[in-house]
Amino acid sequence: MNRQEKSEEIGALKKLLDGAQFAVVADYAGLTVKSMVELRTELRKSQGHYRVVKNTLAKLATSETDLKGLHSSLKGPIGIAYTKGDAAGAAKTVTAFAKAHPEFKIRGGVLAGGTVLDEKGVEALSNLPGKDQLRAMLLGTLMGVPQKLVGIFAAVPGGFVRVLDARRRQLAGEA
Repeated sequence: MNRQEKSEEIGALKKLLDGAQFAVVADYAGLTVKSMVELRTELRKSQGHYRVVKNTLAKLATSETDLKGLHSSLKGPIGIAYTKGDAAGAAKTVTAFAKAHPEFKIRGGVLAGGTVLDEKGVEALSNLPGKDQLRAMLLGTLMGVPQKLVGIFAAVPGGFVRVLDARRRQLAGEA
């Protein structure tokens, strides 16, 4: 790879990783092509991607970003799984793939903002609910308050109507 190709590759990596919410470095040695395709397919479902990179080029591409925390993990044959979307969803995918394929070893990760995670941190992130689940939980909570308020407002007139109906039956001698 000549100097021009290297600078083009660094530029491409910068563009790919720009705005990444989460990135994971993993050792892929021993994986088959079929397994790599499976990983990439699963990651796309959670708006993630996987790219095999050269360590020195990855260090240069991430040196001025939040992802510079990955530098300590950039040794040997590695690939970077990253997402610009749901960090928890990508972590779930990578963790599940690592459990199914023992030759795929997670070395570490980093969240947007520069928070560095080890393998256990990535696994802990994978146990969190995803963005869609959190939004559904928030919406359910927000919807519960107006529903209870409507129930409270409806209870007062309903109770008053039941009292009037009971009094009417009492006066009519029905009860």
